[in-house]
Amino acid sequence: MIWLGLAVAIFLGAFIVSPPHIFKNSPLTWLAPTVILFLAIAWNISPSLPGQPAGKFYGLIFHFYGASLLTAMFGPAIALSILFPVAFLGVYVVQGNYEVASQHYLMVCVLPTFFAYLSIQIIQRFIPKHLFVLILGNGYVAAFMSVILSGTFLLVAKMLMGEAGQLDIEGWLLGLIIIAFMEGSLSGMLLAIMLIFRPHWVSTYNEEAYMSR
Repeated sequence: MIWLGLAVAIFLGAFIVSPPHIFKNSPLTWLAPTVILFLAIAWNISPSLPGQPAGKFYGLIFHFYGASLLTAMFGPAIALSILFPVAFLGVYVVQGNYEVASQHYLMVCVLPTFFAYLSIQIIQRFIPKHLFVLILGNGYVAAFMSVILSGTFLLVAKMLMGEAGQLDIEGWLLGLIIIAFMEGSLSGMLLAIMLIFRPHWVSTYNEEAYMSR
């Protein structure tokens, strides 16, 4: 119940800060349900290369979480609000375990969103505003770092709790790099597409600041 309570508290806080009425406005009116459905399906698609051991984290798994991309597009509050139903639709409905769904939300939604937002803030503050920097930084780098830092944080937490002997650290780090690369590549590509066709969907994009250079 502790995991569920913490997940619900973070979701409610993010939903209130969003604020709630923004989901009644376009494009979130239809975009939020579409993203929730798409990510719920994507979270359950993890194809691995032939010959890779089943259930091993170091198997070459191709995955997309979407936390960093949503943060770059709408900000952390809206991202966390959207990702909460994704976790329970994509995990609880499939596995029927609310504790696993809560942990999934905290570990692959809240942590990556926090680190992605932190990365984006650092990039926007210290690197000159350029459209290429926006795509590479807010798209690829933020997503890559969100996975790397989240995975490293969880690894250190497990080691501090005395679970180091049960961990395949080499496999963990290798899998982390692979997943981070895929997350960064997909986030950067999708952010570039959004900036071309729907730039008003990207909250971190300011036309006057980026196109005047």
